[in-house]
Amino acid sequence: MLLQIADILTRDECAAILEALAEDKYWRDGGETAKGAARTVKNNRQADREAPAVRGVLKKIEQALNANPVFRAAAQPSRYARIMLNRYGPGMTYGDHVDAPYIDGTRTDLSFTVFLCDPESYEGGALVIDNAGHEDVIKGPPGSVVLYPSTAVHRVEEVTKGARISCVGWIKSRIKSADHRAILFELERAIHDLNEMNAPAPLRTRFANIRNNLIRTFGE
Repeated sequence: MLLQIADILTRDECAAILEALAEDKYWRDGGETAKGAARTVKNNRQADREAPAVRGVLKKIEQALNANPVFRAAAQPSRYARIMLNRYGPGMTYGDHVDAPYIDGTRTDLSFTVFLCDPESYEGGALVIDNAGHEDVIKGPPGSVVLYPSTAVHRVEEVTKGARISCVGWIKSRIKSADHRAILFELERAIHDLNEMNAPAPLRTRFANIRNNLIRTFGE
């Protein structure tokens, strides 16, 4: 399941993050973390995760993701394998690749990109995801996130003007099966709709109990 969610961060928050990362000293060769065949197609820069300013940004983004009920319902996160910040300037790209099955010893079920720049501020740089043979081409507005299976072949097209800065990461879900996650996500949406309709409390309780029991059944 590929899902786009708006307003994980506000535009002002994105602008503050970009200002905090403006100095070149925070950025290094992105090829340092690429493994295997990915190393030959990766050409970008990534922020030094040990720098205090970068750690602060990453913590803020992780908190924003965890606070979003739609993201939580779709991802069912158990833990984050890694979160990092990438920058693509003119001529930079990341060709077709598949994410590693384990990162820092953690299984990767889902990948995500949080867009930080206005798509009008750079040319090229679209995230292209192979979705069952169909290519989804995504240039999200600042503060939005796209969540997709880590098994999907994807790429970042060459940036030809400006700079594309985003946060990328990988999640181990407490629900390993993508089909089971999709069922739970639809059920969560139904519960949300029942709450919005102010449905009778006993009905809402029964649906919540079904959800909780399915999480127990599907969960690791």
